[in-house]
Amino acid sequence: MQTSSNDKKTARSSRELWTIINGSNLLLLFIIAYLLFYMQTVGLIASDTGLHIQRMQQYFDGIYYIPHPLWHIGTYYLSHLLKVEYGIAASIFTAFLVTLYAMIIYKIAQSLDENKEDYAKWFLITLISLTIGPMFIVSLNSRIYMGPGSPSIWHNVTLLMVKPLALLSVYYTIRFFTSNQLYYSVLAAIVTIVSIFAKPNFIIIFLPALVVYILLKRSFEKRKLLFALVVILFSVASLAYQFTHEFGKGKDSSIIFDFLGVWSIYTPSVTVSVLMALGLPFLITLFNYQSVKKNEYIKFSWLLVLFAFILFACFAEGGERYSDGNFSWSWHLSLSFIYLFTIIEFFKQYFLMPAVVRYSLLAIMLYQVYVGWYFLVEMINGVAFNSSYDSFPFFFG
Repeated sequence: MQTSSNDKKTARSSRELWTIINGSNLLLLFIIAYLLFYMQTVGLIASDTGLHIQRMQQYFDGIYYIPHPLWHIGTYYLSHLLKVEYGIAASIFTAFLVTLYAMIIYKIAQSLDENKEDYAKWFLITLISLTIGPMFIVSLNSRIYMGPGSPSIWHNVTLLMVKPLALLSVYYTIRFFTSNQLYYSVLAAIVTIVSIFAKPNFIIIFLPALVVYILLKRSFEKRKLLFALVVILFSVASLAYQFTHEFGKGKDSSIIFDFLGVWSIYTPSVTVSVLMALGLPFLITLFNYQSVKKNEYIKFSWLLVLFAFILFACFAEGGERYSDGNFSWSWHLSLSFIYLFTIIEFFKQYFLMPAVVRYSLLAIMLYQVYVGWYFLVEMINGVAFNSSYDSFPFFFG
């Protein structure tokens, strides 16, 4: 009895300690994110945040159409609520989104772990997922972000708006399909549909992934088919409305088929860039294949990666926005999810893998975290996110 009592006290003390650590970490993350985004609003860091603020005012003045106005609406009303200028409101709102995303990552890592007391693991997964970059070798591709893409993006506010919603959509959808509980289907439908108005790049890969997932799993129960039908019908209607207003008659932009056209602008080899982007999650999947076969989150994320690749590889915007690569946002999103769920799987299986495998994968992961941090610090120092590098400190220079 005494031992049991001591164990409970130790567990309670550990829980309280990690509550303090996590709370402090979230506060620090919010402050750093606020400063980062405020620097974007005043033009010290290259981003399109200032342009979004300008368009936000035009949107509320009725002279500019925004197909995905959720970030703009949140910033606008927060500015009026707090009676602060748009730049400060944008910084607060976006920092909140990043903090929320971190909280969701932590909770998902916790819910997918059989060990309910492993706080350090969930904390580590959260930090890695927030900042990890792609594999980067200067001689193969001189750009860190452009070309391979990145699972962590810090310069596009609308992508940060959709990330929490998209991640919850994937999580609740798989929870629904594995448990068949109506509660999860309602939550999944809500966050999925709302995500369309944050940034539609998620829904256009989610829908085909959902259809293929249902076919592969042969999940033809009435509840699941009804869920898919509701999401598809509402999403297609919303996308059609956005398409006609964004690319309709009299508009300068259009959607064109252009195989690897935009992607090839930013990399000497799309194949190499894709391998650099997906190398780590692929290796984690390969070396943990038996457990991954049972992991529905990873399987669904690989479907998202597949359709994001097809989208970015095959389509582009015609006109002056051709080189912007706006179809790449789905690719970045899919990388976020496949990295998160394979990293969770990596730490779950860590001690079950041969030492040479786990240490090799960990070394690759830590290197890519270094790349992500370097990319972020360079942005803070004024280096544009799409810049090329002639050398890279300490590694592959």
